[in-house]
Amino acid sequence: MPPTQTVSVIETPTPLPTPQATLSIAPLDSFGGNEISLEGITSFDQMPGNRATGQPAADFTARLLGGGTFVLSKELGKYLLVLPTSFGCGECVYSLYLLTEEAKPENPHSMNVLVLDIYIPDLPEYWQSYAETIKQPNYRWAVLDTPTFLEGYDVYGLGTFLVIDPSGKLVFHSDVPPPPEVIRHLFTLASNEEQK
Repeated sequence: MPPTQTVSVIETPTPLPTPQATLSIAPLDSFGGNEISLEGITSFDQMPGNRATGQPAADFTARLLGGGTFVLSKELGKYLLVLPTSFGCGECVYSLYLLTEEAKPENPHSMNVLVLDIYIPDLPEYWQSYAETIKQPNYRWAVLDTPTFLEGYDVYGLGTFLVIDPSGKLVFHSDVPPPPEVIRHLFTLASNEEQK
């Protein structure tokens, strides 16, 4: 009988990109009952972890699931949450799940959502099963056509959340998936702005 050998396996999470700015929150803040207090936050610029400064959002194009082209400059007029992703990315699936779950209790239609595959060779059809499962009319599924998007939006990794206001300004940018209460509050802020 051959001798037995003990093998140790150390599991580590996927490393997050090093942020270029100090973040005041991390996605783990919401676990264990440590919910972030958002009381008194009435605008996107007050949101914890927000790197956006209200700068003009760079225009970009993407190929849409079902045909057609998404052009940011032609889609303005309503808040838009952009979720840069990649087909097969586990962290992205988690971000998408979180986004879908947390938008339900709030006004999900206060903001359009663009699930944007940033790997240009991918096909929009890869996202068909997700679109059929989520079935939200304000969601659009697309594959990026503009190679300068990552630089223009300062995207360092998947799991980034971006919010563009109706006039075309970047009002929210988080390098990591925000905690559930922050996602809910993004939709609340968009809804409140829409009602003004």
